[in-house]
Amino acid sequence: MIALRCLLCLLCWCLAGHVAPSVAAEVAPARSSSVQRVDVGVSEWFSQGETVWRHNASGLDANLGNPSSRLKYKDTGTNVTEITGRVQLKNNLFFRGTFGYGSIGGGRLTDDDFLSAQGAASQGATVSGEHRFSRTYSDIGGDNLWYLSGDLGATVHTFRDNKGWLGVFGGFQYWREKHVATGVTQAECTTPAPADPAYGCATPGTVTFRNQPAITNTMTLVAGRFGGELEYKVDKRVSINANVAMLLSYLNNEDVHHLRTGISALAQDPSFRMTGFGIGTNTDVGLRVKIWDRLYLTGGYRVWWNRVVAADTWKIYGADGSTATAPLTLFQTIRHGPTIGLTYSF
Repeated sequence: MIALRCLLCLLCWCLAGHVAPSVAAEVAPARSSSVQRVDVGVSEWFSQGETVWRHNASGLDANLGNPSSRLKYKDTGTNVTEITGRVQLKNNLFFRGTFGYGSIGGGRLTDDDFLSAQGAASQGATVSGEHRFSRTYSDIGGDNLWYLSGDLGATVHTFRDNKGWLGVFGGFQYWREKHVATGVTQAECTTPAPADPAYGCATPGTVTFRNQPAITNTMTLVAGRFGGELEYKVDKRVSINANVAMLLSYLNNEDVHHLRTGISALAQDPSFRMTGFGIGTNTDVGLRVKIWDRLYLTGGYRVWWNRVVAADTWKIYGADGSTATAPLTLFQTIRHGPTIGLTYSF
């Protein structure tokens, strides 16, 4: 992706240094009578991500607490390269497409497991009552995320003196994010010698499976988008931009627990699956500054957020082919950070 970024940046600067002056000096080429403006942009999103979920499997096993398990993928830094195209028609309609890709640059997975009061007593836990009996950490060494979106919209208001415009739009978004967590560091354990080995954990401070995959998680969100966007010129060279989209999404989240073998063996494709319908937002605010005839520098801040709110289900797949389901009591993901890029208009 580094080579792609360099190539795109070089292309934009070439357009600024050679194409724009020649276009300004010569008669503008013929353009379709229906097209008012075309924008092509490349940008970088310096994002930080966090995804957390928990489920309640106490109905399947009375030894488990509520929640039964909670996983948090935190500080998943990702530099996303994004390519965007937008066409504004003279009849006030516009359409836009966006593609983004980035490699996960790091982070930490925290995996918490809980016992009920009955489970604490039956497993000889060193702490009584319902409590967290195990906490482990794993490093996130990869993998990647990518997304694709498309919108169709209309300009509903034009500001006086051609200062800008206000538009509304609707469309779709496909988002896929994959994490690979390696190694296991035991941070807490209250069941070092349980009656059932399935509830056992190592002595705090123990590090095992160093640099080996422990969990591979793949999150897919398919969403409908609707919202509004604004461009307002502060002066001849600087514009304020805002784009706010509400998301109505469907989640499919899959875990492969590579180390769950033996007594508590799980299937490996997947081990767990979480599904549900959610809501979210994709919000951008920023500035657009003209740096050459048709070339603009853009920058701002972006927030992408989703939370499951309905029909949420957690499903476990045993290595013997058995399955069971339980409520998914929380699933939330957020990614945010500054953006910077170049846009060429013609």
